[in-house]
Amino acid sequence: MDTMTATALLSIDDLSITFNNNANYTVNNVSLAINAGETVALVGESGSGKSITAHAIMRLLPYPLASHPSGKIFFEGVDVLSLPENKLRTLRGNDVAMIFQEPLSALNPLQTVGKQIGEVISLHQAISNGQLQEQIIKLLNSVKIKDPLSKINSYPHELSGGQRQRVMIAMAIANKPKLLIADEPTTALDVTVQSEILDLLLDLQKTMNMAILLISHDLRVVKKMASRCYVMQQGKIVEHQATATLLSHPQHPHTQELLQAQPDANPVPIASQQPLPILSSKQLAVNYPLAKPWFFSKQQYFTALQPLDIQLYPGQTLGIVGESGSGKSTLAMALLKLQKASGSIYYQGQNILPLSESIFRPLRQDIQVVFQDPFSSLSPRLAISEIISEGLRVFHKLTPPQCEQRVIEVLDEVKLDPELRHRYPHECSGGQRQRIAIARAIILKPKIIILDEPTSALDRSVQVQVLDLLKDLQRRHQLSYVFISHDLQVVRSISHQLIVMKEGAVVEAGDSGEVFTKPQHPYTQQLLQAGLDH
Repeated sequence: MDTMTATALLSIDDLSITFNNNANYTVNNVSLAINAGETVALVGESGSGKSITAHAIMRLLPYPLASHPSGKIFFEGVDVLSLPENKLRTLRGNDVAMIFQEPLSALNPLQTVGKQIGEVISLHQAISNGQLQEQIIKLLNSVKIKDPLSKINSYPHELSGGQRQRVMIAMAIANKPKLLIADEPTTALDVTVQSEILDLLLDLQKTMNMAILLISHDLRVVKKMASRCYVMQQGKIVEHQATATLLSHPQHPHTQELLQAQPDANPVPIASQQPLPILSSKQLAVNYPLAKPWFFSKQQYFTALQPLDIQLYPGQTLGIVGESGSGKSTLAMALLKLQKASGSIYYQGQNILPLSESIFRPLRQDIQVVFQDPFSSLSPRLAISEIISEGLRVFHKLTPPQCEQRVIEVLDEVKLDPELRHRYPHECSGGQRQRIAIARAIILKPKIIILDEPTSALDRSVQVQVLDLLKDLQRRHQLSYVFISHDLQVVRSISHQLIVMKEGAVVEAGDSGEVFTKPQHPYTQQLLQAGLDH
């Protein structure tokens, strides 16, 4: 058993997990322990077995497909794996609660926030409707949701990412659990929201004396939250130390790799500044019409993007940073002519904004896009070769063998095994899917690629690999990038120029190095403090 005391709140002893009785165990002889009121981190890359181990604690694995060739899980001395179903229901949500990685997937889209929180309470407590309403509002207040009364009747899609994560936390702490399992609770959140959520968890822990098992691949988050840390690799615990010791003196090679996987702050050198930008905008703005209260009312508009001017030169990266709702993605969609906008967009000196779709379509191959979530942007019904070659079939009349040859070449260019072309997206890892999305973009030999949060859902080590790939492609093909991200270390690694956005407006712009070292606007200073210091 782990070196923790026998009185640990949770102890996992020699746990193995396999699926379909496969001889290759997904989790292999894992032991860990957590004391009451303590935060312990379980760290590793995607596929290392972190989340599967966490799900086993609450017996949420797909039994009987999943099985345990060895091991025990004890919560307050009780063997969880042998609990009958009625006692297991008491354990879940009452003694042990869980925050899932993606709240939009975990929350029911057909039920209001109030109903979902209320269900968690009423399942474990005998409570009247009046008391239930009062308890829900109290919980929303405790997770610092503004105007909770108005949010009770909101649906998950009507909330921001940070608000949805707070709702998940409210559901998790509703019955004052002794152990909270937080599975990547801040992965896709903006840096300021991420910092707020982590501070909230720390405050709740102190107030409730709650233990936290933090599942994460972000060592900055682990440093802030956890007193001890377990490192997982390929289903095994390879290192366990106090967090401060592990971060300063890692023993295992894999831990050392995780710590060294940080983006460098060295964008691709530009040989010489070109006299004319390849892409620019003048007074580009996006306004959404609001619903009229009655037919003869004057039309009102919501300004999603205030008039702005940008300039992007050949071989250069323009970084765009800001929180959710700041207008980053709206700007990207406007530049791609996928969003109705006003003003002017110049591509190689030509104003493309007023062009009809039929006239603009041939130019689309020059301006490509890589989206945030490749799993959503890649068709699950098409093989990788069909996905990558789709643009070729639209813009070029090539024979099937010629298409396949180009797919093989581009897969090799993004450093993927060409044999991967016969697979489907679900058979690939997150990093592989993002490389496939990049391959789909570069197969048409574009001059500009717009990258919308291309690394936000990836492990730090995979992020570094994807950034190195993008820099290599930029160096070889003189590509120009518009790089949108909320991760400041990632933006710093690749950007030559930087735009900081807030509430649809540019609050600061300039040379990337200068903005990072001498930020002028208070909002930029706040972003940098939240993103680089925590």
